[in-house]
Amino acid sequence: MTRWHGPGGIAHVLRLGLPLLAGMGSLTAMHLTDRIFLGWYSQDALAASLPAGVTFFLLTSFFLGTAGYAGVLVAQHVGAGLSAMVGRVVWQGIYFAVLSFVPLLLLALAAEPIFEAMGHAPPVRRLEVVYYRVLMFGAGLMVLEASLAAFFSGRGLTRVIMFVNFGGALLNIPLNYILIFGKLGLPALGVAGSALATATAWGTMAAAYGVLIFTRDNDRLYGVFRGFRFDTALFARLVRLGMPGGAQVFLDVFAAMVFIALSGRLGRAELTATSIVLSANTPAFLPLIGLSQGLAVIVGQAMGAGKPAEAVRAAGSAARVMAVYMAIMAVIFLAVPDQLARIFAPNDPDASFADAVAFCRPLFAWAAVLGCCDIVIHMGFGVLRGAGDTRYLMWAAAAVSVFALVIPAACAVAYGWVGVVGLWGFFAFYAAVMAVVLWLRYRGGTWQTLRLVKPAGSGP
Repeated sequence: MTRWHGPGGIAHVLRLGLPLLAGMGSLTAMHLTDRIFLGWYSQDALAASLPAGVTFFLLTSFFLGTAGYAGVLVAQHVGAGLSAMVGRVVWQGIYFAVLSFVPLLLLALAAEPIFEAMGHAPPVRRLEVVYYRVLMFGAGLMVLEASLAAFFSGRGLTRVIMFVNFGGALLNIPLNYILIFGKLGLPALGVAGSALATATAWGTMAAAYGVLIFTRDNDRLYGVFRGFRFDTALFARLVRLGMPGGAQVFLDVFAAMVFIALSGRLGRAELTATSIVLSANTPAFLPLIGLSQGLAVIVGQAMGAGKPAEAVRAAGSAARVMAVYMAIMAVIFLAVPDQLARIFAPNDPDASFADAVAFCRPLFAWAAVLGCCDIVIHMGFGVLRGAGDTRYLMWAAAAVSVFALVIPAACAVAYGWVGVVGLWGFFAFYAAVMAVVLWLRYRGGTWQTLRLVKPAGSGP
């Protein structure tokens, strides 16, 4: 029971991580329901939603990762006893989010050349362009929502984030049904309706955070009104530390996007199978991201207080929780692959869908292997992000994604050496290499020497 109690124990990790996990669970339900609705709408809509969604996340991940790093800076200031600075940190994240609106809108205009380069079938490509473009028009609201959530995540008030995420999901799911299929007298918008519903949920969540943050009590304790001025030094610190983290997320998503694009080059059934398995895998990896975010908060507060031993203990506790959860998901993947695949069956499946279901059986086995690697990967991400070791994350993601996945997988597909099952083997190899690289950095202990914020009363 010694592992359970005290700072960095399992109870501590669960107290911060479970609300984030539950919040991720609500987002998981939202994305999974979107894919199920689109699968019911048409097989091409389901096939288009994954590459378009991943491309969207790729091109927004840099902005999202940078704005979200405000949560780590809030955690470090709280750990250092500098709570009065929290409002100022959050405002710098807001300024970054507002500045991101322009480049994100410009990226929406690049939809057609992006998806033409992927080489997917024309009916799928047209839907990819529509889905991506509508999502990108609302992307600034997603970045703003992430920057505002930092006020709560960095202080360890993760239940607030859970409830806001629940609210977003509760709004998004019925909106998807109404807008995709044209209910309540509205026209059927298909993929455009799904994207519009998601953007509406982001805006609503950002507004909810704004109402909860900007109160007189929060201004007295954290300076949420008094700290509105642009702070050049603090903004530069957010960008300097957050940009590598955003770049790391960008590179990870880039590797996944290349993988999905290569699946599409193998055929329609192969792309559909990949879309199904990755969609069904969402409930496996998103909760791990929630636990990783909670771990980053604990590590940030511990490092801000000058207590790296608590961060090490929290990492071990988080890894144990992740392992138990992933073991359950692996059993499900291996036991009922056909049943999971048929959840996504369109109303009018053709012969290629039956081929896709057959591909899903071995792909779910690869998904179980990926899950084992994800335990180490997300533990490493949480620790290194919380400590501020984001440059290492960026360079590790760049090297591993290019040399362990992009180059070998592209060559294998181009020369016809592998089918979709073999391609997933390259994806599993990439995850295994990333897990080893992060584990070695964690064990090396360099991150324990980093100090982003001086504790209160420590002098200049």
